[in-house]
Amino acid sequence: MFLKSEKMKCPVCEKGELKLKKVSYQVYGFELGKFPAKVCSDCKEEWFDEATSKKIQDLEKKNGLFGLSKKSKISYSGNSLIVRIPESVAKFMNLKKQDEVIIHPEGKDKITVELV
Repeated sequence: MFLKSEKMKCPVCEKGELKLKKVSYQVYGFELGKFPAKVCSDCKEEWFDEATSKKIQDLEKKNGLFGLSKKSKISYSGNSLIVRIPESVAKFMNLKKQDEVIIHPEGKDKITVELV
């Protein structure tokens, strides 16, 4: 655990001071709770100690969230581009063939797929 009396400059921005705070932690839009972290007073970067990181990782595993990010490639099917959804993501989201989705861009480098 971090000691309250430790004073440190932020290693990212080198301007702010790191202060101990409780911060919310989310994974894929799921709130896992509030945890102690050192937070930069300037750039707001957050650091968790090893014990807290382990606790967060255990919660991710318990909730089936750990390791859900997977790479996939864009392919062709006829004249359309398709993206394959990895099995672990499909199982987690309970996706089935013929489920309807809405697909829209969020900028030039992000696509959002929402279940209808």
